[in-house]
Amino acid sequence: MPDQLKIDYDTLNTAKASLQALADGIGPLFGKGLFANLGDPALEGRVTDVVGDEFVADALSVLYSNAHNTMTQSVKGLNELAGAFGSVSDAFAAFDSQLAQGWSISDANLKLSNYQHDKAQWDYKQAHIDQCVLPGPDGSLPDFCSATDPGDPPLDQTISTPHGDIHTKLTLDGNGNVVMEESSVTYNGQTYYTSTTFDTTTTGSETTSHSHTNTTYPDGTSVQSDVYTKNDGSGTMVVTNSDGDQVTYSRAPKDASGNQPDWVQTGATSSSGSGSGSGSDSDPSTPPEKPSSDNGHNPS
Repeated sequence: MPDQLKIDYDTLNTAKASLQALADGIGPLFGKGLFANLGDPALEGRVTDVVGDEFVADALSVLYSNAHNTMTQSVKGLNELAGAFGSVSDAFAAFDSQLAQGWSISDANLKLSNYQHDKAQWDYKQAHIDQCVLPGPDGSLPDFCSATDPGDPPLDQTISTPHGDIHTKLTLDGNGNVVMEESSVTYNGQTYYTSTTFDTTTTGSETTSHSHTNTTYPDGTSVQSDVYTKNDGSGTMVVTNSDGDQVTYSRAPKDASGNQPDWVQTGATSSSGSGSGSGSDSDPSTPPEKPSSDNGHNPS
């Protein structure tokens, strides 16, 4: 059954535009001009004077009486139906965009990891180039001698499709570690943008990794999350949406078998200033959407 659930965004968006165009075409007919004025009480008894013919006046009056309410409701219904098609399209597009962003970031990090391996091989070859001059007793050269210059790191990539683009960019620090990931998915003129920055702080033997993620949706709304994790896997997470609604989570350390517990909601505060204590993260009153538990892709 799930494999039969397929959404054609183009069809939904076309339907939305067609319904809105139909509504826009009907609206002026009943909202402006002489026909619209037939329902004006000030014209009662004077329609014949306005149109110049009694039979035409009667016909217009009957048409207005029969059509006005029906067509007014039709315009409302067409706009509501257009909105419904648009909502479904936007919801599924947003879900797919999140998947596309996650995939593109993972793909970018994998390509960077492969590049760093190839670069290490190339650098080692340059440092031991003398071993790549003459074959050994068995007539072969060391494996690293086949390394080639990988060039610049693959930090910026764009995947283009007939309906939009997926753009990914990685930013590295001086040691080659990823300190920022950016991804944008553009479809049908709508753009979903996500950026994540990474940093770490060390106090004694305790290292705390921090990631800050900001996701902006096509309608201008946004969700931000700050995740702090320690060496033992324990951590806290704060998720805030553009209205100021905030939800906090905590996670216990890994168990003896190395299994990582799930995030558990510990509190929520709405933009109106009211708060709530700990509770289930499935509580429908929770304002922001809970992010995934992978906390970005930075290896720290």
